Amino acid sequence: MLVLHFGEKHMRRKVVIVLDDVVVALDLAQTLQDLDPSADVVTFRSAAVAREAAKGYGKASLIIWQPRSDPPEDDSAALVQCDLAERSILLSDAAEAVYDAAPHVVVLPRPFSAEMVEKAVSRLSADH
Repeated sequence: MLVLHFGEKHMRRKVVIVLDDVVVALDLAQTLQDLDPSADVVTFRSAAVAREAAKGYGKASLIIWQPRSDPPEDDSAALVQCDLAERSILLSDAAEAVYDAAPHVVVLPRPFSAEMVEKAVSRLSADH
């Protein structure tokens, strides 16, 4: 079991998944719960709904989302969702391997396996 450690100690980690594909979002949520049963994993179908739900709360430990364009048309577009979380995993149909895109941002290729999700989370857990 991999526990999601992102600096907080003895707290439930909040993980936000923003995907309009419900099946993929639920698969990711289950994979993350398997990696860390104590994590608080929530899913949203849009960034707007996620932002509204996040009002009044601190940032999540991690957000997993897919940019509208793949690869993102603009580097700053890849970081838009980071205001919701300390760290980000971008899903990509164009990527071939898990890689660091920027500090605290990892790209996860689609289709992905549970092992690939674990590798992406591990990369974010390590100090960049």
